[in-house]
Amino acid sequence: MNIILSELYQFILFIGVFILIFYVSEITARKKWNIVRRPEAEEVNSLHKWGKRILGIILFFNFVFFPSGIKNAVIIMVIFLFNACMQWKAGEKEYIVTLLGHVIFIIFITLGYMLHIFSD
Repeated sequence: MNIILSELYQFILFIGVFILIFYVSEITARKKWNIVRRPEAEEVNSLHKWGKRILGIILFFNFVFFPSGIKNAVIIMVIFLFNACMQWKAGEKEYIVTLLGHVIFIIFITLGYMLHIFSD
């Protein structure tokens, strides 16, 4: 029982640290490059809206029918990159924050597997 609790505490601490890192880096990037916060659900055009929906459906089906941590992480990365690309094409600076989140997510997943936090 103690092993399960220590692993759970390690997992919660790991996630908490990365949430804090993302929050601080997002605030810093927004101040440095004068990026105005916009609603996350706001799409720049209809291609962006339908692309996010289709990628979300693919992610859902992959979670349900083909549970694989690496495949799911790759799909989430594709969603991050799609959002950043569409924001960049629309001339918004929000893509900087999206790419920053993408980099932090990659580090999060990589360290999680290297430290055996996500592995069985």
